[in-house]
Amino acid sequence: MKHVFRVLLTAVLLLAVVSQTAFSQRRRDKKKLRNSQYNYEATVVGTGVDGVKLLKVWGYDKKPDRATVKAKKNAVAVCVYKGAAGVDVLPALVTDDIATKHEAFFNKFFETGGEYLSYVALSNDASGTDQIRIKRGYYKVGIVAAVMYDKLRKRLENEGIIKKLGDVIGTARKPTIMVVPSDNWCIQNGYTMTFDDQGSQKVLPDYRKALQGDADLLLVIGKINSMMADRGFPLKNLESVMKRIEQQSAENSVTMSKQGSSIMESPLDILKRTAKADIIIQLTWKVNRKGPKKSITFNLQGLDSYTDKQIAGAQGTGLPSFSAEVPLLLEEAVLAHLDKFNQQLQLYFSDMAKNGREISINIQIWDSADFDLEEEMGDDGNELTDIIENWLEDNTVNGTFSTADATENMMIIEGVRIPLFRDKEGKRKMDARRFVRKLSKFLRRNYEITSKTMMRGLGQANLILGEK
Repeated sequence: MKHVFRVLLTAVLLLAVVSQTAFSQRRRDKKKLRNSQYNYEATVVGTGVDGVKLLKVWGYDKKPDRATVKAKKNAVAVCVYKGAAGVDVLPALVTDDIATKHEAFFNKFFETGGEYLSYVALSNDASGTDQIRIKRGYYKVGIVAAVMYDKLRKRLENEGIIKKLGDVIGTARKPTIMVVPSDNWCIQNGYTMTFDDQGSQKVLPDYRKALQGDADLLLVIGKINSMMADRGFPLKNLESVMKRIEQQSAENSVTMSKQGSSIMESPLDILKRTAKADIIIQLTWKVNRKGPKKSITFNLQGLDSYTDKQIAGAQGTGLPSFSAEVPLLLEEAVLAHLDKFNQQLQLYFSDMAKNGREISINIQIWDSADFDLEEEMGDDGNELTDIIENWLEDNTVNGTFSTADATENMMIIEGVRIPLFRDKEGKRKMDARRFVRKLSKFLRRNYEITSKTMMRGLGQANLILGEK
């Protein structure tokens, strides 16, 4: 009897050891999927429509067909855990901490025949498949896998595993944008106008002529607008703004001289002032032809509409395609770079929300004025220059501005950081005109100085003291 009991006990212990070993092996296999060096053998080789990423990735097994299946699983795992580089940088969707926290979800997601198969397929590019026999009877199989990266990201967003794309940088309000063809594109295609800027002839893009003359332009702008709108950016439409300018031109022709807003403004300044977009995206593209295939080379430049400083950029060339539609070629080329470009825009705008928007102010004196900027005024006997600088210290964000030059008749003030909004709720935008009008009212109320405000676009204000 004792002998039977010992046999049974030994069998139970052996079964427990085997079960524990199998369980540990499964855990190691699942952990291996996340940490295996195999996952580093993945390269981004291209992009497709609808957020598809093409990866050259490898799998290992004693049978080639099973190695192919493992390569497909590795392709999805790379996107989730590791990220990859190549013709584009593909960031990992989750961090190690998030992967550990949601281990149960990913274990089920990546199990044999699991949900991961819904997000990957073999590419049509058969030339991308490699099969190498390695030691111990194993095969190393490389495939080009098409991973539905955007769809995969949305799946993880919906599960609450990762933040939504629009929330990655925070809850800050997104900048308003307007997409326009670049100066270079307009000049290369003959869509220009000549502007007399105080005796100096300048060649400027003629957007109206471009919109009427190029059949693809509206479609291309519409495609970029759609991609930006999908990512939550408020938009101003170029064609609509141009129509509004034409309508306002006739209505304002009588009162414009009194307002003074057309004296120094170019057509581009008027466009920016009318659109009131935070950021102008300039787009350049060129269609490349090689036999029956076409590809598109593009350049996106994000410009601060107040300062014309470039704050974001993206360039690239899409994969060759038999498609003849320029908007589709552009979408395929831009998609791989758009999220990084948008991140640059949002980071810049978030910095503005914290540190203020940059404008410049020029202050001058009318010839008819009976005072100058060195005049001592008020009970404190401060010079007018000091009074203006003290007001700026009190009303700019963190007191940030720089007086570039000052004489008895003029002041040039640069790097003036003003709040993004006039109200705490963030519903009413602040611009250079409204900010300088506050200064104008302060001078009139406290020192009986009348003044005239003249604008150049959104970001440069001219305040002339002495009369209206």
